[in-house]
Amino acid sequence: MVRYKDLRDPDLFTDAERDWVSRRLLDLRAHMKSPPGIGIPSRTRHSSLIIGTWNLRDFDNNKYRHGPRRRESIYYIAEILAGFDVCAIQEINEDLSPLRKVMEILGPQWDFIATDVTVGSSGNRERMAFVFDRSKVEFQNVAGEIVLPKHALLPDEQQFARTPFMVRFQAGWFHFTLCTVHIYYGSDTKESERYQRRVAEIKHIAREMSQRADREDENYILLGDFNIGNKMGATMEALTGEGFQLPPELFPSNVLGDKYYDQIAFRTRKDEVTFLNAGAFNFTKSLFLPEHYDHYAPVLPERHRELKENGTPKSRSEDKDYYLSRWRTWQLSDHLPLWVELAIDFSDEHLQHNLSKVAQVEAAPAQLEVVEEDDGTLSTLVPPAADHADVKRRRKRKNPHIARKDKEGTARADGRLTLGLAWKIFWFVATGKAEKVRKMREEKAKQENDSS
Repeated sequence: MVRYKDLRDPDLFTDAERDWVSRRLLDLRAHMKSPPGIGIPSRTRHSSLIIGTWNLRDFDNNKYRHGPRRRESIYYIAEILAGFDVCAIQEINEDLSPLRKVMEILGPQWDFIATDVTVGSSGNRERMAFVFDRSKVEFQNVAGEIVLPKHALLPDEQQFARTPFMVRFQAGWFHFTLCTVHIYYGSDTKESERYQRRVAEIKHIAREMSQRADREDENYILLGDFNIGNKMGATMEALTGEGFQLPPELFPSNVLGDKYYDQIAFRTRKDEVTFLNAGAFNFTKSLFLPEHYDHYAPVLPERHRELKENGTPKSRSEDKDYYLSRWRTWQLSDHLPLWVELAIDFSDEHLQHNLSKVAQVEAAPAQLEVVEEDDGTLSTLVPPAADHADVKRRRKRKNPHIARKDKEGTARADGRLTLGLAWKIFWFVATGKAEKVRKMREEKAKQENDSS
C-alpha cells in the first residue's frame, strides 16, 4: 500500500496542492481498478502474479530541461508501480535518489535491484532495475548482466548498447528468471546499419535466453523496451523466431498508441504458464489531462515555449500541444507500462499429479504410522479397527546395550568424559597400574580354572 504521509507536510505541499494531488491520486486509483484492458487487475496474495515493464523516460536526469519531475509525479509513478508484483524499469539514470524516493513512498516491503550504468555513447549511462514486493516475490540470489562471448558478438564485435539484466525470482509455486532489455534504436530505415544492429540485438538476446531456458529447463521471461515498431517485421520476428511466446493479444505501448516498443515474451517449461490477462495501462486517461493545462501552464519551462513579454503564450494551442505531446511525457513517460497476469497457484495440479488409478481400485487400508514411545522406542500405531491379518506390523526396536555401571575397568556409557576423568585414565595407564590389574585378573582366572 502506497504511503501518502508526505502529502500532509506543509513544507512540501500547500493546502491547495495537497487537494489537487489527492484528487489526481483518487482518479488514478479508480482508473487502475477499471476492468482489464483499461485498468490493472487487483493483486492477489497467492493465486496470480502481475509482471510489468515500464520505460520511465530519462528517470530522472533532466538533461533535456523539460523537468525535473514534480513531487506529485513521483507519487503517480509509485501508485502505478504498486499495481504490479514485480516490474522491470528502463532508463533509470546514474543518480538513484529519485528511485529511492519512489521506494520510500511504496513502503518497506518493497525493494529494487539495479544494474551499474552502461557507458558509451549509445549506453547513455543508463541503469535498468527490477522493483518488487518482497511479501509476494522472493529474490533467489541470482542476478547478472548479460555479456556476449566473443564468438557471438554483434557486427563489428560490438556488445549490447545497454547491457541486458537478468534476475531470478520465485512467487508461490512459480520459479522464473526475468531478463530486461533496452534495445538499441538506431534508425527506422530498414536498409541502414543502425536498424540492422537493432534487429541483431533482439535476435542475440532472444537466442541467448532461449538456449539458457532449454539448457536449464527453467522459466525465462524476456521483457522491456525492444523498440519494436509494429506486430509484423524484422524486429518482431527476431524475438519470436527464437521460440519466445507472446501473450495472446498485443498492445501498443507508446503514448500515441501506434508502436509496440515494449514486449513481455516467454520461454517456459511445459504447462507452467497460464495467461490470465494482459494489457497496457494508459495513464494519460487520468493524469495530466488536456483540461489540466491551465493548472500546469505557470510551471511549464519557458525555454521550450513561445511567450509574449507579459509571460503569456503567443499561441495557446501550440503551448497546449507542448504540454500534451512533450512536457507530460517527461513527468511520467512517453511509454505506457505493459503488464501480464499469470496463474501461479499450482496446488490442484500438484495434488492431481499424485493420483493413482491403481491405488484407487485396490482401496488399500490406512497406512500404519510409526510413533516414538516415552522410553525412546519406535512402534507402529495400529488403529483399533484395523486388525488385518495381511498387515505386517513393525517389531519394536530393542533397547541399546549399556555396560553395567559396576563393571571394573570400563568407562560407563552414561558417563561424560571430562578433562579430569581423562587425566585419571591416562595416569592409571602411565603408572603401570592398568598392567598390574590385567595380570591380577589373568592370575585370578587361572586359579579359578585350576580349582574347577
